Amino acid sequence: METKPRVLVAIPAYNEAESIGTVIERVRESLPDFDLLVVNDGSRDATGRILNQLGVLTTTHLCNLGYGRAIQTALTYALRRDYDVLITLDADGQHHPEQVKALYHESLGAGWDVLIGSRYVASHDYSQSPLGRRIGMRLFSWLVRLVGRQHIYDTTSGLKIIRRSVFAPLTRWHFIDFHAEAIVYLLRLGYRVGEYPITVVERRHGQSMYSLLSYVTYPLKTLLILLIALVEADLTRRSQR
Repeated sequence: METKPRVLVAIPAYNEAESIGTVIERVRESLPDFDLLVVNDGSRDATGRILNQLGVLTTTHLCNLGYGRAIQTALTYALRRDYDVLITLDADGQHHPEQVKALYHESLGAGWDVLIGSRYVASHDYSQSPLGRRIGMRLFSWLVRLVGRQHIYDTTSGLKIIRRSVFAPLTRWHFIDFHAEAIVYLLRLGYRVGEYPITVVERRHGQSMYSLLSYVTYPLKTLLILLIALVEADLTRRSQR
């Protein structure tokens, strides 16, 4: 008899006290057969206390290490505990946990190594986003297509289905934001990365990691880390020969 894949849902959280309780409740209701892990990335508010009250399996960074390191903590946990699939989603309530099952089944059926829950793959339309973010999304998508040789429309989505096939490659070096750079890295190594349409709601609580200044600095940082991802992928390929 075929065994069911072991699936871990991981939620990185940094100062998300106002939304984390609702997100946990919806995940538990929508995905009762999946295990749940929250990576508390050095939150200074009541996030940790709320997670403790809810009895959520939590791993805690003593200080804020950033989104990329939080995801890699979840990947390391999934790898060591022998999970087959890692699902990541955001703690701010923008993602609908009710949509995860559709992504999960698409990932298994189509054999994607990483399947991205994409806001733009169906419409290719960024017009509903603020101007700064719209420009950034088009730029990031173009850069990934240029260096990764595949068009990915939503490079910054935090909702991903990640198969065990890429757990080890994604823990070999430290990613900064785990978005475009990780996508390019995997594409250059020959892994299959796809997109599946989702809808999101606007953040209601907390503070986005994107500020007005970041619309200038983030594209420059992204370009730099994409170049680093290219070099790292090339070194990885050479070491595997």
